[in-house]
Amino acid sequence: MRRTLVINSALVAIGIAFFSALLVENSGHAQAAKPQTTAPDLSGIWLGKGSPSLSRSDPRGNKAGMEGDISYTPWGLERLKSVKPGIGGGEVFLDTNDLALKFADPDGYPRASIHPMRFKVVQSADFIYFLYEYNQSYRPIAMNRPHSPDPDPTWFGEAVGKWEGDTLIVDAIGFNDRAWLDGIGHPRSEKLHLVEHWRRMDHDTLVNDLTIDDPVAYTKPWNGQLIFKLDHSGELHESIYTATDELRFKNDVVTTIDKTANK
Repeated sequence: MRRTLVINSALVAIGIAFFSALLVENSGHAQAAKPQTTAPDLSGIWLGKGSPSLSRSDPRGNKAGMEGDISYTPWGLERLKSVKPGIGGGEVFLDTNDLALKFADPDGYPRASIHPMRFKVVQSADFIYFLYEYNQSYRPIAMNRPHSPDPDPTWFGEAVGKWEGDTLIVDAIGFNDRAWLDGIGHPRSEKLHLVEHWRRMDHDTLVNDLTIDDPVAYTKPWNGQLIFKLDHSGELHESIYTATDELRFKNDVVTTIDKTANK
């Protein structure tokens, strides 16, 4: 009887040891397979230089059509020749046909990021939001999901994103053709495909390398780069542009021209 109890106790001990080892092994596999869930942090309030042009090659003072890095289709060149920007491009047109100035239309994207005002980046697991101070607009980037089968054309397009290392890669389609790419009037069509690489170079510097691929407006893709600095003020303020502000804009321009001519 005593011998039987000893044998049974040994079997129980062996069983406990076996299952304990199995649990430890499975736990180790589970920990090894657990993906990295901490994404890089792009959050903060950011401010750029407010350049009127996206082109990285503008030897003639941001004069659209004179860049060495952009090749236009006939449609794109015709559109470009028809624009009358209110700012930049070496000229100021009082009869501007910039709808963002004339009728307070949305800047759209990527022009909203070029505007010399601040924006805030807010991150979550499913979305990254860009909140723009100018005209209180925003841009959502849906993370780790495909594009809609046929997105409706919009001012800001449909953007989806994913992380590759420390870089946020954004793929955007679904734009309308009613906005300019930037302040000097580079055109865009509904076929615009925008790819961006956002990365935080250091704590106070955010860089966006973007590729513009629009076969209706340009014969080949071209690249731009935007650099932003962290704004430590900690808050955004309301800044709304209305259609009546166009009159103030024209008066300011006329006054500036008169003062220059009388010097």
